[in-house]
Order: sequence, then C-alpha cells, then structure tokens
Amino acid sequence: MRDLIDIWVGIQTWIFETFVGPALFHFGQMAWYEPGYNAVEFVMLGVVQIAVIAIGMRFFERRWPLEKPGKDDGLILVDQVYTLLNKLGVVPLAIFVVTYPLVQEIELTVRAWGYAPPRLERVLPWLGDNALASFLLYFVLYDFAAYWLHRAQHGFSWWWALHSLHHSQRRMTVWTDDRNHVVDDLLITLALVLFAQLVGVQPGEYVVILMVGRLVESWSHANVDMSFGWLGNRLLVGPRFHRLHHALASAEERHIQDHNFAPVFPIWDILFGTAIYDERNRPTGVADPMVDADNGRGWAVQQVTVFWRFARALVPRLRRATAL
Repeated sequence: MRDLIDIWVGIQTWIFETFVGPALFHFGQMAWYEPGYNAVEFVMLGVVQIAVIAIGMRFFERRWPLEKPGKDDGLILVDQVYTLLNKLGVVPLAIFVVTYPLVQEIELTVRAWGYAPPRLERVLPWLGDNALASFLLYFVLYDFAAYWLHRAQHGFSWWWALHSLHHSQRRMTVWTDDRNHVVDDLLITLALVLFAQLVGVQPGEYVVILMVGRLVESWSHANVDMSFGWLGNRLLVGPRFHRLHHALASAEERHIQDHNFAPVFPIWDILFGTAIYDERNRPTGVADPMVDADNGRGWAVQQVTVFWRFARALVPRLRRATAL
C-alpha cells in the first residue's frame, strides 16, 4: 500500500511541477500554489472515478439492463458530458474559484472568534487509534447533511427550479448523477464544505469522503435490474431504491419524488419517514413539459435555460413578466 501511495504522490508531483506550477508562476498566481497542487489530485481522482464508471459499472448496465436500449438512448450523451466536466474538474474548478475566497474569509472570521472545529477525536478519543472508524463516522455525518440538503432541493421552489434538471432525464444511467446545474453544484458544495468545517473534517478526509460518496451515487443511478437483498437495500442506497426517487409522477403518485432522498445510507429515509420500498419499475422524468424539454438539449443550452427558470422562480417580478 505504501508503494502505491508513493507512486500516486509521485505522479501528482510530476504533473504539478511540469504543468500547473509553471503556469501559475507565468501568470503571477502563486497564491494558488497549494490549492493548485490539491487540484491536481482532484483531477487524478476524477480519472479514477470515470474509469470505475466506464469499465466497472457500465459492465453491469450492459449485462443486466433494467431498460433495454431504445430510441431515447441519445439522451444519455449529454449526461456523459456532465460527468467528464465534473469528474475532470472543469466545473469544480470554476466553483472552487468562486467559493475559495469566501470559505477562507469564513475560516479567518471563525478563528478570530476563537472557535475551533470540534474534531470527533476530542469527544471520542478512541477514534484517534482507528482511522477506519473515524472515516466511517465522518462519512455518516456527511451523508446526514447531504440528505437534508437534498430535501431542501425539493422543498424550495427556487432550488427545485435548478434541481429539476437532474430529474428531467428519461433515461437514467450511471452517468446521470453528474447532471446538475452549476449553480446547484455551487450551493451544495458550499454548504457541504461549511458543514465539514463545522464538524472538523480534515481536507484529506473530505476528498476521500466526497469521492466514495459520489461513486455510490453514480451506482445508485445505474440502469440495472439488481438488488442488494432485503437487508442490503436498507444498509446502502442502490439503483432500485433511488430509481423510485426519479419516478415520473402520476395522478396516483403525485409526490413520488419526495421519497428516497438519501445519497448513500437509506437509514435517513427510514428514520424520517421518506422511504418507500417496492418492486415496481416506474418510468423516470418530470411531468412538467417545461422541465421535460431539458431532454434533447445540449449542456450549454440546458445551463442557460435552467438558469432562466431559476431566476423566474427566485424573482417574482420576472415571473410576472414572463406570465404577461
């Protein structure tokens, strides 16, 4: 394991010293030296995630598909663009540039107040001797926060205007998880980073938590007819559980998407009464024709169209002007 870590760090250092460091020096941006080094690792992790999705998860989709290939397969292409832009760091870099100064300012303010993040190891000293237990506990806290943020995405009309882009896809696959508006990603990223700081998650731990969590979420969107079994489906979110969250609403199930919010651990849905377990195979998408129209649009057009939808939901004056 130590040899693998040394190889990984060696590749990260070579990429940074060969390409990123000289570019920062050339443009006089050495203040971004440390974030730039960390960004290289983020991109490397993205390459690993894409490989896991494209080689590992896609194998199961091809071998045991829930929905057979059909006329809507072309809708998947834009989701693949989303995955490449997100996993290779293009969208996260833009978000990082926007949020980094704000997060730094918050950190300085909190330190000036004399507040120190309450590391769980201080409360539970035995965690300091068990790296795996520490990671799992922080992972559970991260997922708890993500569950409530996901409910907020559905609960506020202005946030749903953004998040509805994610739900508009009629052909869910392992690529669908990254189908999000950049403003939606920015809001979620900022909230989770601040939460991580509040509970004392270290930067290195947060990167691993984020990577593992996003891989599980990619799998939960997979077009596969598989199950973890009765117990497994209550321990880890799988494709059947999460597919119901993306189900197309009907007259009988108008609020079907207000269930199964948990990103990784279904326990939150079970505890807070939002879990539904059944074996029905429902079509996915959004009944609203304006949202359904996201299908067939490219990445850039989706981003512009959904931002305008968000602005109308956020500013009543724009909403009234559109109605006229």
